[in-house]
Amino acid sequence: MSRQSKNFYVILCLVGILSFSAWPLWELISVKAASNALQARAQAAVAAHPELKPALTIAMMDGVLTHAEAKEIVEATGEKVTAEE
Repeated sequence: MSRQSKNFYVILCLVGILSFSAWPLWELISVKAASNALQARAQAAVAAHPELKPALTIAMMDGVLTHAEAKEIVEATGEKVTAEE
């Protein structure tokens, strides 16, 4: 086996190892949308409390209402958000 082919296989293995090790990190930093129930609760909270409308507008600027954003809006009304929502 020549030196050139060894280098190719080593680089190929390193790329494979890096891609598989980066997968869990990508799952942590990727944006996840809030559940439909939590989105509905956030919409209802904004309807009941118009002062929260700017918070919802800012949260929807990227087109996705994330779990953290929806939780913040719902908890601003004094309600609690459970872990499974």
